[in-house]
Amino acid sequence: MEHGYLAVETHRNRPGMVRLVLSTELPRPGRGTGAGPDTRLRYAARFNDRDAALMHTHEILKRRLIDPDAHLYRAEMAHAIAAIESIGLSHRDVYIDPELDDTTRQAIETARRAITAQRRRYEHLFETIGYIGIGLLLFNLFVLSFA
Repeated sequence: MEHGYLAVETHRNRPGMVRLVLSTELPRPGRGTGAGPDTRLRYAARFNDRDAALMHTHEILKRRLIDPDAHLYRAEMAHAIAAIESIGLSHRDVYIDPELDDTTRQAIETARRAITAQRRRYEHLFETIGYIGIGLLLFNLFVLSFA
C-alpha cells in the first residue's frame, strides 16, 4: 500500500483518448509526465493507496481500454476524471486544469453522479439477491425440513 498520485493526461495527437498515470510525486501541472510538449496534465488526485485507486478506476473504464501497459483508454477526459472522483477511496484533488471550461466541469460532475448512481443500483441489486437467497435457505430449513 503506497501513497501516491493518480493523474489524467491527454495528448494533442490522440483526441478522445486519455492516459492514467501513477506516480509517487505530484506530476508537474500544465505539462504531463509523458515526453513532448503535446502531452498535457488535466487532473491529479492523491490517494493513500495509489494501486487500489488505479484498480477501481480501471474497473469503471475497463471496456474502453486500448493499451493495458500504457494505461491508455478511449474515453472523454470528463468521464475519466469523473471515474476517479467517483471511487469510494478517500482522496484529495490536488490539481485540475485551470483551462477547463464550465461546460467540461459540469460534464465531469454529471458523469460522476451517473457513475455513483449506477454503483448504488448494482449494490442494491446484489443486496436484494442476497436477501432472497437467505429467504430461500430459511424456507428450506423451516418448511421443507419438517415436512
